[in-house]
Amino acid sequence: MNEKFFKTLLGVAILGLIIGTVGLINFLVYGKSTLALGSYIPWGLWVALYTFFLGLTAGAFLITILTYVFRIKIFSGIGPLSAFTVVVTIICEMLIITLDLGHPLRLYRIFITPGFKSMIFWMVVFTTGMLVIYILETYYLLREEIIEWSQDPGIKNRRIYQSLALGRTAYTEEDRRQDHRRVRLLSLISIPVGLFFYGSNGAVFAVLLNRPIWNSTLTPLLFIISALVSGGALIVLLTFMFKRDDTVIHLLAHTIRFLLVVMLILEFLHFFISYQWDVVYIVAALDLILYGHYWWNFWFVHLILGSLVPLYLMVRYHDNARVLAWACFLIVFTFIAFRLSFVIPDQAVYKLEGLDTSYFHERLRTTYVPNLTEWLVSLWVISLGLLAFLLGTRWLPVIQAGRGEEEHV
Repeated sequence: MNEKFFKTLLGVAILGLIIGTVGLINFLVYGKSTLALGSYIPWGLWVALYTFFLGLTAGAFLITILTYVFRIKIFSGIGPLSAFTVVVTIICEMLIITLDLGHPLRLYRIFITPGFKSMIFWMVVFTTGMLVIYILETYYLLREEIIEWSQDPGIKNRRIYQSLALGRTAYTEEDRRQDHRRVRLLSLISIPVGLFFYGSNGAVFAVLLNRPIWNSTLTPLLFIISALVSGGALIVLLTFMFKRDDTVIHLLAHTIRFLLVVMLILEFLHFFISYQWDVVYIVAALDLILYGHYWWNFWFVHLILGSLVPLYLMVRYHDNARVLAWACFLIVFTFIAFRLSFVIPDQAVYKLEGLDTSYFHERLRTTYVPNLTEWLVSLWVISLGLLAFLLGTRWLPVIQAGRGEEEHV
């Protein structure tokens, strides 16, 4: 990555972190009373952002599986970068949903008093499992370079790498073979854990019978496909920024283009089938997405800017890596609009006739607009993730570890 561009991104991340801290302190001091949520809309911007981060993990997760389980050598150069991406995005995902729960310091209780019938319990279990797996996998992928850096007198902060090397001063061919076996084993374990990880997150929405837009047979499939689109777009963008491997970029962009078309078809079917039910509150929720106060979020941000424009760019300039990277940037940048359109509208419709005139309180309304605190905390989490990723690529051999991996995959 260009040094000037790196410093610009670093400055943006630090500035966002500083600004967002104001909202975070306000939330930690005064709690969920500072949010615009209510009894009828308990899930808002932070849940949408949680699903956004969840989607970003999918592309990197798939790359590691293709690289270290199926041994597809073309992706070996971005394997360590993908594993590190999974770690950062899962941490951001866990952080924002922990804040949304309202009592972050009580999270440990879910393990002390588990509810085995709760989808949220299993969501936490498999999310934690994925984080542990990918921290270990990232470490084993980087260990050779970490040991080398720990013995290089020209490396700054060499003591940090010496501690990460766990006392090792040399890295043998046998160590290399063992680490690759460990990475392959962890990748194999991550397949069932990952399937339950994505499945349990989708099931949290799909099992809610009183939310008919969520409670659909298409929801899990749409959830997975959209996650692969956004996550794959992120990997293309990172590959262009850090690796400039045009072959990988073209292959991934071709796959994303196909998945984007599939996602749009599934989204159309979701609307078409739901409208056919002709149930008042279902139609009202769908109308809210398409024609409500935030119609522009669906039509302009998600459909045009985040779907049709990238699709056009990927078809028209399919051999231009820079344009493909810009198309993927649009997908990633606007994908939060897709998640907001999924999370909010199904809650913003009264499911019981006359309920809107029975009780009057600001927390008993279905009009939801994220307030300043919600936006500032979201900015803080995003900035923290960006800062962690940038510093990780600079202070850890995430980029260097991908070189020369083809012979070992």
